[in-house]
Amino acid sequence: MWLSGLIGMLMERMMRYGNFFWGVVVALIPFSVAAQQGKGGAARVFSCEINGRSVFGDTLPKECYGRAWTEKINGVVVYREEAQPTPDESARRREQAQRQEEARKEAARQKRQDDALLERYPSLEDLDQRRDHEIAELDKTIGELRVDEQRLDARRKGLDDEVKALKGKPVPADLRRVRNYADEELAQVRAAIERKINERNNLRQRFDADRRQYLEITSSGSAFGSKKN
Repeated sequence: MWLSGLIGMLMERMMRYGNFFWGVVVALIPFSVAAQQGKGGAARVFSCEINGRSVFGDTLPKECYGRAWTEKINGVVVYREEAQPTPDESARRREQAQRQEEARKEAARQKRQDDALLERYPSLEDLDQRRDHEIAELDKTIGELRVDEQRLDARRKGLDDEVKALKGKPVPADLRRVRNYADEELAQVRAAIERKINERNNLRQRFDADRRQYLEITSSGSAFGSKKN
């Protein structure tokens, strides 16, 4: 024990005064280990690296706190402590963990979308048929609205002819009210037509996107390969 204490004291001096004491410490360590083994005890040595130099002790030297260090018994490593990360390293690890978590969530979200798409369309043919049917329904509605537009536009022109027939005379209140109502109806029908056209365009885009995704899923050699068309 006295030799271990001497080694510890010499290591402290070495940290202060440099290489001379370092050489003495390195020379004495084998004698300390041999002395403990000669007594039938286990030679326990703690060590770490500081600026390329090893620091030893029979207890963990204070210089090793916060650094990577090892504990050996009779020359065999029985414990290894990793160095405490610096603030920058901790920040990088948190960022990496966050990116990995975001990637995991995105992969899970994509899988849910893929599963839902394959459940919605048993086959690519079914997807195309569904698209054609829904677009045909919208085209039918747009056609009916076009008929209403033509009827209301013709009515509006007839009311304009009645106003022209007055040849500058005051327009009766009833005629003015009917014409304003006709204007409102015509504007509503035209707005409905525009909405349905936008709906049809969005529907086409959605089905195109679904079709691309469906082909990607079923041609990727994944677990969905059994549904490949």
